[in-house]
Amino acid sequence: MSELRAVLATREVPTLLGTSLIGRLPTAMATLAVLLLVRGQGGSYTLAGTLAALFTAGSGVGQPFLARQVDRRGQFRVLAGSGVLSTIAFGVLIATGADHPVASAVAAAVAGLATPPLEPCLRSLWPHVVRGESVLRAAFSLDVGVQEVIFVVGPLLTVAAVDVLGDGGGVGACALFGLAGTAGFALTAASRGWQPHPVTTGPHGSPLTNPALVRVFVTAFAAAVPVGALAIVAAAFAARHGDTAITGWALAANAGGALASGLYGAVRPLRATGGHAITIAGVCLAVGYLPLALPLPVWLWLVAAAISGVSLPPLLGLAFGRVNEISPPNLVTEANAWVVTAFTVGAALGALVAGVLTDQLASRTAIAVIVLGAATITAFGSVAAGVRAREPVSGTRPAP
Repeated sequence: MSELRAVLATREVPTLLGTSLIGRLPTAMATLAVLLLVRGQGGSYTLAGTLAALFTAGSGVGQPFLARQVDRRGQFRVLAGSGVLSTIAFGVLIATGADHPVASAVAAAVAGLATPPLEPCLRSLWPHVVRGESVLRAAFSLDVGVQEVIFVVGPLLTVAAVDVLGDGGGVGACALFGLAGTAGFALTAASRGWQPHPVTTGPHGSPLTNPALVRVFVTAFAAAVPVGALAIVAAAFAARHGDTAITGWALAANAGGALASGLYGAVRPLRATGGHAITIAGVCLAVGYLPLALPLPVWLWLVAAAISGVSLPPLLGLAFGRVNEISPPNLVTEANAWVVTAFTVGAALGALVAGVLTDQLASRTAIAVIVLGAATITAFGSVAAGVRAREPVSGTRPAP
């Protein structure tokens, strides 16, 4: 508890957390907002899905690029520029909508590409804002846990905005929250005062050439596969029971389990660190998803959905802490962004494969195959990365 109090009592921590959460709301709102915009204007599900995919893919590509600019030029200019560009792109998307699919596709892609890198920027700031290893671990755990709030609140805000403002209200809310949160974050003294670490010799380099960092990225990718597949699994489970509301309850339960775990981790930070600890957390995440493969009663399946979210905050907290520990100072923001991108890609792949399997198999079989397959990928990826972490790499010092 003392570590959590120390984090919350640190100057600017509430502001940094609050503004970053507001600025990251579009990541939890955009898919539903685009769907409601396109369908409300008579467009097809195919167009809506394409636009949502372009936004997500754009964000996955843009985050490392923008974070690299942060490492070279500082946070304020990059956040300000990307925030304005993303807002304009959302505005264009509202104007074009279902009637101009090509223009809408470009706008959705640009909105994703220009998504301000608030998450990696915040993770890079923590070591400069709080002091002490245990306090820093509490900050990472609180950050990762509290971010689950946006995935609960985001869809509700989207629906409310559409009810009040019409078909484009959800996309407009994405623009408003994204710009307001980014501006608030970029104007904090911590963000404005963060200075890029100069490269004294040689090229700027890349986190992708660092084997120890790549192992963290692989674990994040593997851990995201069951997370991305959960929405499809929950929808299939809901269809079996003839109640579509189960899907929303399952996702909320999963997010609630992750939120509770993150808050607990902030109160009692993990003492273990390093690649071995990340491997254990990854295996625990895989095991936590296994009960979802069983034909349980609805109430018990929802409990299992909550349990499946418990191991995610410790895993991501350890991953981001590891990145800040081993990354070269001039690459730390980009390295944090690659964790985000790896997780995004893993979740997208999980959802894609889960959708295909659900279309091809009976629902009960599909659920079991998806859950078992996704958990296997998570466990295998975590263990493989942990094994590699104990092997010396030519020309580098073995990761501790």
